[in-house]
This record gives sequence, C-alpha cells and structure tokens, in this order.
Amino acid sequence: MEISTISFLMLALAQQGIAAQYPGDEGIEKDPRVVFVEDFETGDVKDLGARWGNAASQNMTLVDEGHSATPGRRSLKISRNGHLYTHVRSADTMFARFYVRFHEKTGYLHHFVQFLADEPPTPWPKGGAGLKPDGAKKFTTELGPWGREGKVPPPGILHFYSYWHEIQPDGRGDYWGKSFEEDKQDPIQPGRWYCLEMMLRANSKPELADGEHAFWVDGKKIAEFKGIRWRTIDALKVNTFWLNYYITEFAAASNHDTATDRVNEVWVDDLVIATEYIGPIEGRPKRGKKIATPGVSSLLAPPPSTPTGKIVFAETFDKGPGSFTGEIQDGALAFGPKGTSAWNAWSVPVRPSTTLRFRLKPLAEIDSISVLIWSDKHKDNARVTIGGLRKGEWKQVDVRVAQARSGPAQDGAPLDGSVMNNLTLLFEGPADARVLLDDFEVRD
Repeated sequence: MEISTISFLMLALAQQGIAAQYPGDEGIEKDPRVVFVEDFETGDVKDLGARWGNAASQNMTLVDEGHSATPGRRSLKISRNGHLYTHVRSADTMFARFYVRFHEKTGYLHHFVQFLADEPPTPWPKGGAGLKPDGAKKFTTELGPWGREGKVPPPGILHFYSYWHEIQPDGRGDYWGKSFEEDKQDPIQPGRWYCLEMMLRANSKPELADGEHAFWVDGKKIAEFKGIRWRTIDALKVNTFWLNYYITEFAAASNHDTATDRVNEVWVDDLVIATEYIGPIEGRPKRGKKIATPGVSSLLAPPPSTPTGKIVFAETFDKGPGSFTGEIQDGALAFGPKGTSAWNAWSVPVRPSTTLRFRLKPLAEIDSISVLIWSDKHKDNARVTIGGLRKGEWKQVDVRVAQARSGPAQDGAPLDGSVMNNLTLLFEGPADARVLLDDFEVRD
C-alpha cells in the first residue's frame, strides 16, 4: 500500500472520530485520548454517584431501555431535576459525546450539560450565576436546548450559554452568561433519541482570542463559535463535566409556556469524554452487549501504589490515640462528627510534594469527610473534601496539601509558603456515627 493511501486512510479515520475505531464502543475506555466513560451498565444509582463524586440522584433511575445504536442494556432516566458532577484529567481541549431523549411532553429546561475549567477544583458545583469569573480560575460553557422566548416549541433548539472573564455586565451590574446560537438548525423533537457532542477548546495563549466551542448532532457539525479568550493563564484547563438536568418555573415563564400537562423527564446514555472528536457509536461489539469499565472522578482516583517522599511523621495508633483526639476501636482511631485533630506533632513547610497519607473506614453512611488545615498566614482553614466513601470499607487517601484552599467554598488562597503543623478531620452525620482512621503519615 502506498504511503499516500495510508495517509488518506489515517486522515479519514481521524475525521470519523475515536468511536469509529471501537465497534459498539467496546474497549473505548482504554484509548489514551479518552478520560471518562459512563454507559450506566454498572452498579446502582448510589454507585453512580459515588464514582462521579457528586450527585443529586433522588430523581434518577437506571432503566432497561436505550437508543438503537446502544451496545448496552440500560440508560439513565432523570425526572424533574437531578445532576451528576465529575472531574477528569485536565486538558486544553475536551469533547463529550452522549445520547439523549426528552419525554414526548417535555417542557423547557433551565440547565443541561456543561464543561468547566475550575481552579481549584472542588467535589461539588460552586455555582456562579450573575458573577464574572476570574480568568485565572474559571470558564464554562453549557450545551442545552432553549425556546427563544417561546418562539420554538419545547425543549427548543440547541445553543451554548457561557461564562468567562470578558462577559459584560447588565444594567444592574450583574454578569450573566452569553448565548451562542445557530439559527439554521431543526428544533429538537421530543421522544426522539439524539447523539450530541460538544467541544470546548481554550485559547492557545493568555493574550490570544483563539478559543472556541462547537457542537454536533448525530455526527453532523451544527455550529462552531471562535475567537474567544476563555482564560488569562495557560494553567487553567478544562477539568470538569456536569450533567445538570434542571427544570424551573422561570424556564417555563420566560418561554410563555402555560401548559399544565408537561412531563419533565430525560434519558441519557453512552457518555464518552475525550481530548479528540469522538463521533457516534458505530457497529456492534464482538460479544453482543457490552459493559464498559466506568470512569471515576479524578478527585477520587486511587493514589500511586508506591508512596513518594520522606516520612516526617507517622501514627499507626497501635499504642493509643497518640497526638490525635479520639478513641481506639478495632486497632484504629475512631472519631465522630465533631472530628479528630492533631496539633504541633509535626511542622513542615508546604511544598508541591507535601502529602498527607492515611486510611479511612466509615462505620455509618457518610457522604464525605472534610480535611481542615489551619494557616497562621491566612488566619483561616484550608480545606480538602474526601468523597467516594463506602460504609464498612477502607479507603486509601492521599492529599496533596498544596491543593487545599482557604474559605468554606475552597476558593481562597492556597497554603503555599505556609507551615503545616496541624490537621482536623470532620464529617456531617448522626452523633453516634463513627469513622476509623489508621496508618496516618505526613510525607515531604
């Protein structure tokens, strides 16, 4: 085969997208360009929220139905409101492909799916409606349907709604997102499955306005918008995906919708997030129905099997609580919602390599545990949140101290330049709930 022919075939394959190389999406999660996969085939709704990192899942169910191209059996159904929020390996460019169907009697939506560049990343959504983002900390674009003030029947046509540091204020001084829409597109048909894909690309240099975003419907590019200066520093990258099915009375009112028989339900399936174009599912798996290895939030990813750095402090609790408050239970330190603390048992300057390493085992249903480190420099606690906990199971935790941020929303100053000599662990739960702590280390 001639080189020119090989080059042509490679170009054609690249234009098809990543999915073209994996019939039925089988094995797509192993592609190095893929950073997250969720086909809703593994576990239950609680497991789903645990691996994503943050969920409002009370209105979610996993149902035995899907689109015609799906290689699996189940999809996610959300009624009225619900969200899944996760973090992925950061990149300058990110694509998300997913399948979606809105109920035949759907109303209008307030929010749908978003990409965010969020620094520092937190396990939960920070919000930010009406606020201008800091160009060194955040930009976001949301793909979703809207009704153009009732001119298009629900759910509407697709558009982007974006926040970045150059948006302009309204007459009251509030900063609302900018809408990007393409007029030459068909309205979304309720009851029909669609393959949607969105892309967000950051500007190549802080001073250049060459960022962009685009979306595809069933493999056809519908719109692209260029010339955006999303960020002011190169270090701010796309690192967060938010599936946020959010229905409000405001959405109905702003579209002059007075119908009383709306059924606000959506089905979502076969999500893939990658650093290159993905494209629709092609073909069938070799072995019939498949189950992908689901993605896990990068904030919950397991630590390296071999810890790094010199141990400057260690406590195994073999001889009692040691420097910590609490009681010994089953050979570990047990603490309740009021927490456990250690002060002045170690003292290390905070560097990028400074790490807290320990194990946790909830003895009750605990959503998350907060790590607090007091900073004399900032006169405030820096915080990190630990999620993905399961009752009765040990979880190995590695905390890079430099990633902790001051303030209740974890959006304040980092601990760079501070001296770390303390630690507090807290959680919300019943007074009799307990968590076990063991094999605690400070490494530098």
